[in-house]
Amino acid sequence: MRSGQGMAMAGRTRTLGPAMGIAVLVAVLVAVAAGWLGVRGRRGAEAVPRMDRPGAAGTAAGHAAAAEDDPAGPAEEQDLLPERAIFGRLCAAGFGDAALEGTLLDEATAGEALERIHAHPRYIPRRPALLPQLTRAINDPGASAQSIAAIVARAPALAGNLLRVATSVVYRRGGVPVEQLDRAVTLLGTEGLRQAVMVALVQPVIGDDGTVYARCAARLWEHTALSARLAAGAGQGGDWHLAQLLALVYGLGALVVVQVLRDTWGRRGEHGVDADTLASLLAGWAARCALAISADWGLSGRVQQALEELAAGEADAPGELVRAVRHARTRALARMPAGPEPDRA
Repeated sequence: MRSGQGMAMAGRTRTLGPAMGIAVLVAVLVAVAAGWLGVRGRRGAEAVPRMDRPGAAGTAAGHAAAAEDDPAGPAEEQDLLPERAIFGRLCAAGFGDAALEGTLLDEATAGEALERIHAHPRYIPRRPALLPQLTRAINDPGASAQSIAAIVARAPALAGNLLRVATSVVYRRGGVPVEQLDRAVTLLGTEGLRQAVMVALVQPVIGDDGTVYARCAARLWEHTALSARLAAGAGQGGDWHLAQLLALVYGLGALVVVQVLRDTWGRRGEHGVDADTLASLLAGWAARCALAISADWGLSGRVQQALEELAAGEADAPGELVRAVRHARTRALARMPAGPEPDRA
C-alpha cells in the first residue's frame, strides 16, 4: 500500500516538478531580494547626512533634516503660539521664584521709556563689521566651510563666539568644548557652519549681574538662537538666510527691551516690572526695537517689511518669512530646557 502511494506521489512530483521548482526558486529569490533591500535601506537611512552631524552636506535635504529634528514635530502640524504666550513662558522661567520688591511699574509707564529708544543710540547694537562679507559668503552656494572659516578667523572675537556656539545647547555637540576653529568646521559641516556663523556674528554680550533681567536676557537669547536655527532649516531656497536673519534681529530687539528696563530701574535696586508685564512689553516692543536695528544695519527691504508685520501684531495671513519665524519660535519653545538657568551659547 505504501509502495503504491509512494509511486503515485513520485509520479505527481515528476509531473509538477518543473513548475513547482520554478515557483520555489522565484519565491526564494524574492525573499532574498527583499531582505537585502531592507538591510540596504536601513543602512542607507543611517548614512544620510544630517545638518547636525559632523560633515553634513550643505543641501536642501540638510535644511529639511534640521526642520524635522524636533520633538514637537513639523511646523505645519503645530498650532502657532501667540508671541505674548511665548514671551510669557520665557519670562516666567527667567523670573523663577524671585521675590519682587520695590516699585512695580505698569505697561504705560515702562512704555514711555521704550518710546524714547531712538534718543539713545547706545541701545542699538552696532552692525557687525563682517556682516556684508559673511552674508555674501553664506549666500554663495559655492563657498566652502573652509572659505567661510577663513573670514571668521580674521576676527578673534567672532571666532571665539563661533566656538562657544558650536559647543552650545543649540547645536548639541556634547560636553566637550570646541577649542579649535578647524574642529568646529569638522563638527558643523558646511551647512551647520553657515548657520552658526550668523548666530555668532550678532550674538550680544549678556552680562550676568544677578538680576531677573539678566536671567531673562540669557533665556531670550537661547530661544532666539534655537529659533534662528529652526527657521533656517525650514527656509526654502535662498530664503533660509533671510528667515534666520529675521529671527536673530527680532531676538536682538527683545534684548533691547530688557536692557532699557534694566538700565532704567534694575540698577537702582527696583525690579521695575513683573514677569507678566515684561512679557507684554516684549510682545509689543521687540519688533519695533528690531526695526530700529534693521534700519541702522541697512538690512534688506524684505526683512524690514517682515519686522513691520511683526510689529503690527498677530496678522491673519502672515508673509512667508514671518510665518517661518513664528513656526520656528513655537517649535523652539518646546525644546527649551525646563530649568531656570539656560545653557548660554
